[in-house]
Amino acid sequence: MKRSVALLSSAVLAVSLLTGCGTAAEKDSAAKPADQTQQPANNGEQASQSDDVLDQFKKLTLPYSVDPKTAIVEYQGGKLTAQEFETFLRVINFLNPMQGAMIESADQESLKIFAREYTATKILASRADAAMEKESQELAEKTFENLKGQYLGLLGKDESKFAKLMEKEAIDKDTVVKQMALINNSMAVLKKGIDDAKLKKEYQGLDKESITVASVRHILVSFEKHNNNQEEALKVANDLLARLKKGEDFAKLAKENTDDPGSQETGGLYENAEVSQWVPEFKEAALKLPLNQISEPVKTSYGYHIMKVESRKERTFEEMKSELQNKMLEQEYDKFNKEELDKLITKYNIPQPKPAS
Repeated sequence: MKRSVALLSSAVLAVSLLTGCGTAAEKDSAAKPADQTQQPANNGEQASQSDDVLDQFKKLTLPYSVDPKTAIVEYQGGKLTAQEFETFLRVINFLNPMQGAMIESADQESLKIFAREYTATKILASRADAAMEKESQELAEKTFENLKGQYLGLLGKDESKFAKLMEKEAIDKDTVVKQMALINNSMAVLKKGIDDAKLKKEYQGLDKESITVASVRHILVSFEKHNNNQEEALKVANDLLARLKKGEDFAKLAKENTDDPGSQETGGLYENAEVSQWVPEFKEAALKLPLNQISEPVKTSYGYHIMKVESRKERTFEEMKSELQNKMLEQEYDKFNKEELDKLITKYNIPQPKPAS
């Protein structure tokens, strides 16, 4: 749980659905007939495959058993009941099936983290004003429709299957929208103190590498592949460099020779990537190499890289505004955690998970 539940807007949560179900999406796409007039037997096969997709979405099985009225968390001014907590977990599973798998295998400490995060969401959301609540509700309604569209895409556009899915998950539209609106309200409260002036000040304090994006094509000759024999790796890198200087196609050579699986299929290209994410030596080269000039082998902890920077630019404030806002939201949430949350929570009563069978 690297990122706080309180900071996950309904839109962000919903986007993860397709990430978690990519295989199902591909399977469904492959099952769709190109000719809508084909024989009933083929249509029956399509329906069967769509049913298979539906079967991939399982009802969340809670890893514990407790009276629904039990107060899982008590805090000043309120409590989180087991029933509320269960509803929250079921909605999270619906929004992000991958996280549902984490919930099912959660130990007591992990359940405490989920409960603490949701308690934070409830407390923050209670501070929202009427305007925030209205906007949060509208966003939640809109996001639900987008999410429904994603599910329908996986279920052959069959509304009845979507209804069956929600019934199986023991939730309905109102429940999902209510939970998403609650999360949106908590975010709106945190955003209240974040204006353009603060964001611009944050932007102006960033160094060059933090605002630079570049499209870099490279070939990696890894030390690992050459049994950590750095001399041998350098010889291979220089041989590849010589071939590039003779005019061989960089993308083709990278696809055939790079030891970097993350860029092999793109011919060694990382397009419009944030420079700050790379290891120091690679990052420095990405910042300083003249455009479209093939580098000498650049040594990093991974091996030797032959690099070519195809484009490079510094992002503007407007381009980074959303990213900066998210960063400041994290900071605001951390501040709330440190200065308020643990003082407001008076008692935990986290259920003990059932022993693994």
